[in-house]
Amino acid sequence: MQIFKSISDFTLWRNSIESQNIGFVPTMGALHLGHFSLIKTSIKSSTITIVSIFINKLQFGPNEDFNNYPRTLEKDLNALKDMKVDAVFLPSHEELYDKSYSFNVSENNLSTKLEGAARPNFFNGVCTVVLKLFNIIRPTQSFFGQKDIQQLMIVKKMALDLNLNVKIVGCKTIRNSHGLAMSSRNQYLTNEEKLLAANIYLTLQKTKQLILNGEKYSDVVKFFNNSIKKIDLMKVDYISIARLDTFDELCDNDNLNQKNVVVSCAIFLNKIRLIDNILI
Repeated sequence: MQIFKSISDFTLWRNSIESQNIGFVPTMGALHLGHFSLIKTSIKSSTITIVSIFINKLQFGPNEDFNNYPRTLEKDLNALKDMKVDAVFLPSHEELYDKSYSFNVSENNLSTKLEGAARPNFFNGVCTVVLKLFNIIRPTQSFFGQKDIQQLMIVKKMALDLNLNVKIVGCKTIRNSHGLAMSSRNQYLTNEEKLLAANIYLTLQKTKQLILNGEKYSDVVKFFNNSIKKIDLMKVDYISIARLDTFDELCDNDNLNQKNVVVSCAIFLNKIRLIDNILI
């Protein structure tokens, strides 16, 4: 497994590759079963698989957890070596954003809703780093998890709108045995809190069933909010029932039981913010 810390060294190696099928999995490290699933999918469908590990400061707000974000580099590299990943790109902040750097990539519609409304500039940071990584890595295809459904759809839109020569592949959410979506931030949770957090997906499943039964929007939202309120230490940041392609919120006049509808939520468990979703 090759490890590259500089763009120039990586580019020399990348230029030597004759393969026409390069798979790429961008990560911020603290790798878990969700990441491993993305990597396995890349390995199965690509001749070369490249993983990046970079904690992107641009996508963290001033009061968020950049400094405390889990960092498990040695463990991550050992796992990637065992998986027989071909190369790891491991740049520093200064390598990607030197002192003269003055650009950012912004999306002006999808990114204004849900996570974008709750975390201003988050998606600017995501789009900027992903575009830079695509330009450096030059992948044929890149793999993103459906747990971050809004991020997945925005990256797909960026690839379409900017005519990027890369296929964006969405992969199913990986969950633990209790249903909690795998996330690097789960490391913040105690075992007891992880059991409580599993109620998020359980509530999403019950919410989906109400939609399939024909319940109207306001009643479904009320059910979700009341269900979460009953759970100790948990508070709803937002609950959304929206069109998957636009993230436009539905209403009582809409038929919720249709394709391309997604129920998304952000929940605080104590001070830890967790997101999840379910497709209808």
